[in-house]
Amino acid sequence: MGRAVWRGPYVSVSLLEQVVEFAKRNQEWWNIGRFQGSKSPESINTFCRSSTILPDFLGLKFGVHNGKEFINVEVQEAMVGHKLGEFSQTKYRPEVVKKEKKVGGKKINPKTGKAG
Repeated sequence: MGRAVWRGPYVSVSLLEQVVEFAKRNQEWWNIGRFQGSKSPESINTFCRSSTILPDFLGLKFGVHNGKEFINVEVQEAMVGHKLGEFSQTKYRPEVVKKEKKVGGKKINPKTGKAG
């Protein structure tokens, strides 16, 4: 079951405070630059993976913590309404490295199947 509509989207208070501070520091970019497609001058690091992305966050870069490091996420229109944690994976699939077969110290050619 989802969150009740009358409550509104969940956004951490500390995250909102950081966004407001960012807007005050970079007023020119906040008012004009983000709507012209220019990149955010800095990223906001956060541990709040459960916070919902609001329309006011468009163009911002967030460093979302995945348990080990901060993953940079740039907010776009399609992300509004989703959670920040959806865009930084916490689990990675390990890459499988195939080992070469050896027969008596000689490598087997995978195309021919013969040692040599």
